[in-house]
Amino acid sequence: MKLRRRNKEQWSRIISGSLAMSIAAILTVACGGSDESGRASAAAIEDRAALEAAVQVAAPGRDAARAVAAARAVQALGVNSDRQVIVFGDSLSDVGTYRVGLVAQVGGGKFTTNPGPVWPETVGLVLGARVTPFRQGFFGTSQVLGGTGYAMGGARVSQQPGIGCEPDEGGACTAALTIPVTKQIDDYLTANGGRFTRKQLVLILAGANDIFYQLGAFESKVLAGVPAAQAQDEALLALQQAALELGAQVKRIVDKGATRVAVLNVPQIADTPFGKSRAIAPVRLLLAAMVTLFNDTLAAQVEGTAAALLDLQSEVARVLANPGAFLVREINVPACDLAKIAALTNGFEQGGSSLFCSRSTFVQDGAAATYMFADGVHPTTLGHLIFARFILIQLWQRHLLS
Repeated sequence: MKLRRRNKEQWSRIISGSLAMSIAAILTVACGGSDESGRASAAAIEDRAALEAAVQVAAPGRDAARAVAAARAVQALGVNSDRQVIVFGDSLSDVGTYRVGLVAQVGGGKFTTNPGPVWPETVGLVLGARVTPFRQGFFGTSQVLGGTGYAMGGARVSQQPGIGCEPDEGGACTAALTIPVTKQIDDYLTANGGRFTRKQLVLILAGANDIFYQLGAFESKVLAGVPAAQAQDEALLALQQAALELGAQVKRIVDKGATRVAVLNVPQIADTPFGKSRAIAPVRLLLAAMVTLFNDTLAAQVEGTAAALLDLQSEVARVLANPGAFLVREINVPACDLAKIAALTNGFEQGGSSLFCSRSTFVQDGAAATYMFADGVHPTTLGHLIFARFILIQLWQRHLLS
């Protein structure tokens, strides 16, 4: 649906103020809502620095303003008032699958600088379609909540175990659920009569955990005496297969009735703190090659389908090449303190995962609004807002918002 010129102009004039209010609302919701009297509590409001950073990142630029203006105008006209945002993938899109037990007790729950929103939450709220977890659990057990956020941390495209699954002798996960993307889509179809609808926006971001898994397999094989060239070829072949399988799932989603589908490629992991920490240069080069192969194979599969491919990798590269332009002050050091997380969890989490990260474990006050990475690979609150801004612009430019 095309908006009349008058609507565009009206929304463009007020967008700065309305977007600032939207981001403030997003941060307030993500931080815990309000107290019983209805007034926002101190704990429910992000640092002023975080709010200002969010507004500045999201608001400037004609494309960003127009993208959100278009979404707001559609809402104002009552078009697609019952639309949904459906999200499949891994920890980069997980809106709270593991926010239970100890994770919830220490203030964690998402792979970011908690309680800040991850990009699907921001995109959903701007579009008037809140994204919450479909499933929630840990230690191999879960309950279905019924939300539209199917993505979960550790998930691979089609295989178990995922990252953090810690399988028992029978292969069942004893920690993170890591349900693969193929099964996430199965779950959606089972719960929704086997079809997608025209009023749904379907977003897919996966592949990073297949890369991590195959990198670990490569390193294990080399240590066991397998020739590096052979181990490398096996890892790359497995990754190519994973990308082919993800492409097949994209086609499956379209065949099942989805008309607005966007697929995000994987950011370059070699340029994250995790990637830079790989002491041996050839290993980092292999990591970079893995990401490139996966993305190129996926792009070839998506081309020619009704789905749009969003080049998130290039956008993150732009941020890392010129962080100041995105209000990012630190790109090499994670915002979450590994030692503080270990202490807070009584040694349960030793790796510094941002799943357990909250204000009490930041390396410094305001890190959520100035650092790019929460841990070795996951974005901070600011990083996720940068993701959301890029995705909203892309959706608008490709006519996927209305």
